[in-house]
Order: sequence, then structure tokens, then C-alpha cells
Amino acid sequence: MELLVLLVPAVLLVLAVSFMVFYQAVGIRREHSGHRREKLTAQAMDSLARGLAVAENEIHRRNVRLNEMSGKLQLSNAQLSQLNNMKSKFLSMVVHDVRTPLAAIKGFSELFAMQAEATEKQKGMSKRMVSAVTRLERLVSDLTDLAMIEAGKLTIEPVVFDFYEVVDELLPSIEINAQNKGVVLKYDEVSRGIMVKGDKFRLSQVLQNLLNNAIKFTPKGGLVEMRSRSDGRWLYVYVKDSGVGIHPSETRQIFEKFYQAKYQKDARLAKLGWGLGLSIAREIISLHKGEIAAESGGLGRGSTFWFKVPVTFI
Repeated sequence: MELLVLLVPAVLLVLAVSFMVFYQAVGIRREHSGHRREKLTAQAMDSLARGLAVAENEIHRRNVRLNEMSGKLQLSNAQLSQLNNMKSKFLSMVVHDVRTPLAAIKGFSELFAMQAEATEKQKGMSKRMVSAVTRLERLVSDLTDLAMIEAGKLTIEPVVFDFYEVVDELLPSIEINAQNKGVVLKYDEVSRGIMVKGDKFRLSQVLQNLLNNAIKFTPKGGLVEMRSRSDGRWLYVYVKDSGVGIHPSETRQIFEKFYQAKYQKDARLAKLGWGLGLSIAREIISLHKGEIAAESGGLGRGSTFWFKVPVTFI
């Protein structure tokens, strides 16, 4: 029940802000014209961007509170099982109900940005709105995976594929992310013919998470490197960055769900994320009978994340 008390208000806040400003923007375009309409539309879009930021911070605060409460609860096995079932059902319900309004808001924002009469300022605000909604979409996706993990229903669909295909399909979007952040992305040419029997989508999800995290926690002008190798039994993939680094005591803890770094000097950096991506990545690699880990020389000295999965022969 504590989970419902903590998360329901935050989710309702996301939906309330989204619907309110969405319909406000639609109403403005119907009832006003000219300079007045541009001004009111800009205000509405700015309100949505601020509202989404507030909602995001509120969900983060409540997730931290939930994590603190979970550590204090002393429950019997029956109570824990009941709580997990409630949590899984709730997460599934939230994911289902949030996807549709987010898609509508994102579509409206992208459409508005493409209209000829939109000013540069309005286009900029539209892009900020799309970015904010994209972050929430990632959260919804992570919550979907978390619900499946909690229910023991996260599975993989194994097929035999060339790992080169994963990197070739993924890197273009990662390069755009790095360019937008001002981070240098380097990678060795991936050899063709390293065959893996696994879930191509899920392994791509793991690599995408590691690369985006590296870019997120690396300052402008920094470096992110990716390389891979095979020893004939295992495929090894490494993502190295020159970013904020990890405290030695946290290299294992960061793979726990909802975990937030405690030793970062910049509190803002410690809250860049939900504490879900790495825990989901660990579960995916585990389902592939592989291993994932992090290494760092300490705070301010960058970090290296790596994983390995078995290779196969055809």
C-alpha cells in the first residue's frame, strides 16, 4: 500500500500537467490568432516543459522515499509476496495508462514544430517538450521491464545473429546523442562473424543503456569509447568514459534497482537517472548466462562498464 501512496500522486501529476497544457494549446489554436495566439501558445508550451520537469523530480523524490522505506520494512514472506504482486499490477496499470497521453503530447509537439508559422522560439520550446516526453517514455519503458522482472515474466527470444548488426544499427543514434552533448565518441571497427545466440533487441538495449549513460555522465569535451572482442568462447563489450567516475564502494551497488550514487559531490549528477537501467541490464545479461560489471579509478577518474555473453558457432 505504501507504494500506491508514494507513486499514484506522482503519476497523476504527470497526467494532469500533460492533459491540462495539451488541451490548453489546442484551445489556443482554435480561439486565437496572430500575435496573441503565438504568445499564448508559447506560454502553454513553456508550462508543459516546466510541469514535466516538476513531475519528473516528484517521481524521483518518491522513488528515493520508497527505497528508504523498503529498507526499513520487516515483513513476512507472505506479506512480501503480496506487496510484490500489488507492485507489479500497479506498474502494469500505470504503464498502460500513461503511454497513450505521452504519445499524443509528443506527436502534437513534433507537428507544431514543423508548422511554417511557428517562430524559432516556439520550435525550440517544442523540441524541449519532445525531449521531456522522451525521458518519460524511457521511464515508462523501464517500468514495463521492471514489472516483468518483478513478476518473473521477463524472457528472451533467442536467435542467432552477428553482433556487428547490433552495433551497426545502434551507433547512428548514439553518435547524434554524443554530438548534442559535445562528447567525443570513438569506437573500434567491430569484426564481422562474431555470432551470438540471444535476444538481439535486449542485448541492443543493454549496449544502448551503457553508451547513453557514459555520454550522460561525461562533461562536454570528454571522451566515450566502445570496443569489443571475442576469445572464441565469450563476446566481451567495453564502454569506457572520461566522466565523473564511481566511488569504489558503489561499483556493485549501482546495479541494484532504484540505487542512486551517494558519493557524487554534485547532487544533480547523482540524480541523473532513475536507478533502473543498470538493474534491468543486469537481469538481461543474466538471462543470457553472461556477466556485467563496472570498474572505476574513483570519483573524477572515469569508468568502464563491460559485459560478456557466450558466442555460438554455425
